[in-house]
Amino acid sequence: MIITKIYLKNWKNFGEVTASCGKRIFLIGPNASGKSNFLDALRFLRDVAQNGLYKAVSMPGG
Repeated sequence: MIITKIYLKNWKNFGEVTASCGKRIFLIGPNASGKSNFLDALRFLRDVAQNGLYKAVSMPGG
């Protein structure tokens, strides 16, 4: 599966954001701007795909 676009709404410090994704993604910005939270969203999607929604939500950081 290739993710081409990600839409986050009320995810951690993001109110609403849409990001287009290509073969490479570079996250740049100052400290506390949400780079790690964006990666957490991708990790959460991975956990949902691998383990299902219920288990992904109950996992640490879910």
